[in-house]
Amino acid sequence: MRYAITAVLLTVALSSWAQTLKVGDPAPALPVAKWVKGQPVKAFESGKVYVVEFWATWCGPCRQTIPHLTKLAEKYKDKVTIVGVSVWERADQNDPNAHIQRVEKFVQDMGAQMNYTVAVDGVEGAVARNWMEAAEQNGIPTAFVVDQQKRIVWIGHPMENLDEVLEQVLAGNFDWKAEAERQKRMREQMEALQKDYSEYAQLMQQRKYEDALAKLDAMIPQYPDYNSLKIVRYQTLLRIDESRAYAYAMQLAQGDFKDDAEVLNMLAWTIVDDATEPRLKSPDYQTAVAIARRAAELTKEQDATILDTLAYAYFKSGDVQNALKYQKRAVELAEKDPSMPEEVKKELRERYEKFQKAAK
Repeated sequence: MRYAITAVLLTVALSSWAQTLKVGDPAPALPVAKWVKGQPVKAFESGKVYVVEFWATWCGPCRQTIPHLTKLAEKYKDKVTIVGVSVWERADQNDPNAHIQRVEKFVQDMGAQMNYTVAVDGVEGAVARNWMEAAEQNGIPTAFVVDQQKRIVWIGHPMENLDEVLEQVLAGNFDWKAEAERQKRMREQMEALQKDYSEYAQLMQQRKYEDALAKLDAMIPQYPDYNSLKIVRYQTLLRIDESRAYAYAMQLAQGDFKDDAEVLNMLAWTIVDDATEPRLKSPDYQTAVAIARRAAELTKEQDATILDTLAYAYFKSGDVQNALKYQKRAVELAEKDPSMPEEVKKELRERYEKFQKAAK
């Protein structure tokens, strides 16, 4: 299901790629398969600033960054060129251009919501190889900032500090050397984290859940920058003691993640989802309602998937009227969202019909 909490959240899996592209290096070319929207960037020009962001049509978090990138494109019009390159699209053996058509339709459906230059990588993945793999970036969305000297000065998630970085780059006072050192330290810490996490994963595979929990409890203070470890701790607790897990989920919802709607949504969905692993014996639906309500408040009740979670939590808790209220709103929002996959829209509609039948 779409909100399953997995180790992917950690983004600790180190690739086997050799890092050959770092902050401070010249920006590689963009040999894309097709420029889908906007003015093609055939080559990076001196004196100009660029943001090259990698995404995919199947990537949920990537959809959330699109409006932000559009705002940046509008804010820095004529100062910064935003380029979104679709990579790692699912290939079709019968039609090598199918992924291009998929991206074209996605961009067309997004319309003005995706108002910056967009391109798509070829089936051979040349752009992904020269940028993402070379920089050992194995998760999307990922953005690269290219400065006036055609040099990569920043690599990161487009929702994290990108605005501040662009302001400094445009002002000519961004310290890319300090950023290179920071990323080097992060890489070293990531290597240590990967080793520890592998030991945790091995304990989980052996079903030594108490030992795995103890390992996590030792790791969390050691890696304070990786709050996702706390989410994994919650998932581990579900296998040991559900009541402790729900109490911990509420603790996270009121503490570290109180302003993170996406994580709150995941926590709540884990409780209400029938496909949650491990299968829950005594789901605490009131906790799910409380956490989902906070997520809905943060998004001003404008996120269809969060309202879907809230509605389902209400339904599971026995409050069918509130379930109908929020599920109806979720369906309405989803139908208006061109970036929402059709299968998700169908699921939301079916859930609303289920609630309607229960109300009769």
